[in-house]
Amino acid sequence: MPHIVHTERTEPRHGLIRTDGALYVILLLGTFAMISLSYVFARRFGMNKLYVQIGLIAALLGTGYWIYRARLVDYLYELYDTELRVTEIVGKKQKQLLSVPIASVTEVGPYRKTDAKKEQRSFRGARKKTTAVWFTVNGERRVVCLNASDALRRKLTEAVHAKD
Repeated sequence: MPHIVHTERTEPRHGLIRTDGALYVILLLGTFAMISLSYVFARRFGMNKLYVQIGLIAALLGTGYWIYRARLVDYLYELYDTELRVTEIVGKKQKQLLSVPIASVTEVGPYRKTDAKKEQRSFRGARKKTTAVWFTVNGERRVVCLNASDALRRKLTEAVHAKD
Protein backbone atom coordinates (compact mmCIF):
# COMPACT_ATOMS: atom_id res chain seq x y z
CA MET A 1 0.00 0.00 0.00
CA PRO A 2 1.67 3.26 -1.07
CA HIS A 3 1.90 6.06 1.48
CA ILE A 4 1.26 9.64 0.43
CA VAL A 5 4.24 11.96 0.97
CA HIS A 6 2.90 15.23 -0.46
CA THR A 7 -0.14 16.49 -2.33
CA GLU A 8 -0.97 19.83 -3.89
CA ARG A 9 -3.54 21.24 -6.26
CA THR A 10 -2.82 24.00 -8.75
CA GLU A 11 -5.79 26.25 -9.29
CA PRO A 12 -6.12 29.02 -11.85
CA ARG A 13 -5.35 32.55 -10.83
CA HIS A 14 -8.34 34.84 -11.07
CA GLY A 15 -6.89 38.12 -12.30
CA LEU A 16 -9.28 40.83 -13.42
CA ILE A 17 -12.40 38.66 -13.44
CA ARG A 18 -12.55 37.19 -9.97
CA THR A 19 -15.88 35.33 -10.00
CA ASP A 20 -17.46 32.87 -12.40
CA GLY A 21 -20.65 34.96 -12.45
CA ALA A 22 -18.74 37.99 -13.71
CA LEU A 23 -17.04 35.81 -16.33
CA TYR A 24 -20.44 34.55 -17.49
CA VAL A 25 -21.83 38.10 -17.82
CA ILE A 26 -18.76 39.29 -19.74
CA LEU A 27 -18.96 36.29 -22.09
CA LEU A 28 -22.64 36.90 -22.70
CA LEU A 29 -22.08 40.60 -23.43
CA GLY A 30 -19.11 39.72 -25.64
CA THR A 31 -21.23 37.27 -27.62
CA PHE A 32 -23.91 39.90 -28.24
CA ALA A 33 -21.22 42.42 -29.20
CA MET A 34 -19.69 39.94 -31.68
CA ILE A 35 -23.09 39.28 -33.26
CA SER A 36 -23.72 43.01 -33.61
CA LEU A 37 -20.25 43.52 -35.02
CA SER A 38 -20.81 40.79 -37.59
CA TYR A 39 -23.91 42.60 -38.89
CA VAL A 40 -22.00 45.89 -39.06
CA PHE A 41 -19.18 44.24 -41.03
CA ALA A 42 -21.64 42.53 -43.36
CA ARG A 43 -23.47 45.79 -44.14
CA ARG A 44 -20.68 48.32 -44.16
CA PHE A 45 -18.05 46.31 -46.01
CA GLY A 46 -20.41 44.25 -48.15
CA MET A 47 -19.06 41.01 -46.75
CA ASN A 48 -20.99 37.76 -47.09
CA LYS A 49 -22.84 37.03 -43.81
CA LEU A 50 -21.86 33.36 -43.98
CA TYR A 51 -18.14 34.16 -43.85
CA VAL A 52 -18.63 36.66 -41.05
CA GLN A 53 -20.62 34.11 -39.06
CA ILE A 54 -17.99 31.41 -39.62
CA GLY A 55 -15.36 33.82 -38.31
CA LEU A 56 -17.58 34.62 -35.34
CA ILE A 57 -18.07 30.93 -34.51
CA ALA A 58 -14.33 30.28 -34.83
CA ALA A 59 -13.60 33.20 -32.46
CA LEU A 60 -16.18 31.93 -29.95
CA LEU A 61 -14.78 28.39 -30.08
CA GLY A 62 -11.24 29.69 -29.60
CA THR A 63 -12.34 31.83 -26.67
CA GLY A 64 -14.22 28.90 -25.15
CA TYR A 65 -11.18 26.63 -25.39
CA TRP A 66 -8.94 29.30 -23.86
CA ILE A 67 -11.38 29.81 -20.96
CA TYR A 68 -11.57 26.05 -20.45
CA ARG A 69 -7.77 25.73 -20.23
CA ALA A 70 -7.17 28.93 -18.26
CA ARG A 71 -10.09 28.96 -15.81
CA LEU A 72 -11.65 25.54 -15.47
CA VAL A 73 -8.83 22.98 -15.43
CA ASP A 74 -6.98 22.24 -12.19
CA TYR A 75 -4.15 19.78 -11.68
CA LEU A 76 -3.62 17.58 -8.62
CA TYR A 77 -0.07 16.40 -8.00
CA GLU A 78 0.27 13.50 -5.55
CA LEU A 79 3.66 12.22 -4.50
CA TYR A 80 3.61 8.76 -2.96
CA ASP A 81 6.60 6.88 -1.65
CA THR A 82 6.63 4.78 -4.85
CA GLU A 83 5.13 7.02 -7.55
CA LEU A 84 4.07 10.47 -8.73
CA ARG A 85 0.46 10.80 -9.89
CA VAL A 86 -0.92 13.68 -11.93
CA THR A 87 -4.70 14.14 -12.08
CA GLU A 88 -6.66 16.64 -14.17
CA ILE A 89 -9.74 18.08 -12.45
CA VAL A 90 -12.56 19.87 -14.25
CA GLY A 91 -15.43 20.63 -11.88
CA LYS A 92 -16.19 17.36 -10.10
CA LYS A 93 -14.69 15.19 -12.83
CA GLN A 94 -11.23 13.78 -12.21
CA LYS A 95 -9.05 12.07 -14.80
CA GLN A 96 -5.68 10.56 -13.97
CA LEU A 97 -3.25 11.75 -16.63
CA LEU A 98 -0.24 9.70 -15.64
CA SER A 99 1.48 7.76 -12.95
CA VAL A 100 5.28 7.80 -12.86
CA PRO A 101 7.12 5.26 -10.70
CA ILE A 102 9.82 7.00 -8.65
CA ALA A 103 12.24 4.25 -9.67
CA SER A 104 11.99 5.34 -13.33
CA VAL A 105 12.62 9.06 -12.64
CA THR A 106 16.07 10.10 -13.85
CA GLU A 107 16.05 13.86 -13.23
CA VAL A 108 14.02 16.67 -11.67
CA GLY A 109 14.70 20.31 -12.49
CA PRO A 110 13.76 23.34 -14.56
CA TYR A 111 12.47 22.57 -18.03
CA ARG A 112 14.92 22.60 -20.91
CA LYS A 113 14.47 21.45 -24.47
CA THR A 114 15.53 17.83 -24.98
CA ASP A 115 14.71 14.94 -27.26
CA ALA A 116 12.47 13.40 -24.58
CA LYS A 117 8.85 12.74 -25.55
CA LYS A 118 6.51 15.22 -23.84
CA GLU A 119 3.63 13.80 -21.86
CA GLN A 120 0.12 15.21 -21.85
CA ARG A 121 -0.15 18.84 -20.67
CA SER A 122 -0.25 18.99 -16.88
CA PHE A 123 0.73 22.58 -16.12
CA ARG A 124 -0.35 26.20 -16.65
CA GLY A 125 1.54 29.00 -18.27
CA ALA A 126 4.87 28.86 -20.03
CA ARG A 127 6.69 25.52 -20.20
CA LYS A 128 10.02 27.22 -19.43
CA LYS A 129 8.69 28.24 -15.98
CA THR A 130 7.77 24.69 -14.95
CA THR A 131 9.46 21.90 -13.05
CA ALA A 132 10.30 19.05 -15.40
CA VAL A 133 10.43 15.41 -14.36
CA TRP A 134 12.39 13.21 -16.76
CA PHE A 135 11.72 9.48 -16.61
CA THR A 136 12.05 6.36 -18.74
CA VAL A 137 9.34 3.97 -19.90
CA ASN A 138 10.46 0.83 -21.76
CA GLY A 139 13.77 2.48 -22.59
CA GLU A 140 12.10 5.61 -24.00
CA ARG A 141 12.94 8.93 -22.32
CA ARG A 142 9.92 11.08 -21.44
CA VAL A 143 9.27 14.34 -19.64
CA VAL A 144 6.30 15.71 -17.74
CA CYS A 145 6.09 19.37 -16.71
CA LEU A 146 4.49 20.46 -13.43
CA ASN A 147 3.65 23.71 -11.68
CA ALA A 148 5.30 22.30 -8.58
CA SER A 149 5.77 24.30 -5.41
CA ASP A 150 9.17 24.42 -3.74
CA ALA A 151 7.98 21.82 -1.22
CA LEU A 152 6.91 19.33 -3.90
CA ARG A 153 10.08 19.94 -5.92
CA ARG A 154 12.24 19.34 -2.83
CA LYS A 155 10.37 16.18 -1.77
CA LEU A 156 10.40 14.78 -5.29
CA THR A 157 14.14 15.41 -5.58
CA GLU A 158 14.71 13.75 -2.19
CA ALA A 159 12.63 10.72 -3.25
CA VAL A 160 14.59 10.37 -6.50
CA HIS A 161 17.94 10.60 -4.69
CA ALA A 162 16.79 8.17 -1.97
CA LYS A 163 16.23 5.43 -4.59
CA ASP A 164 19.90 5.65 -5.67
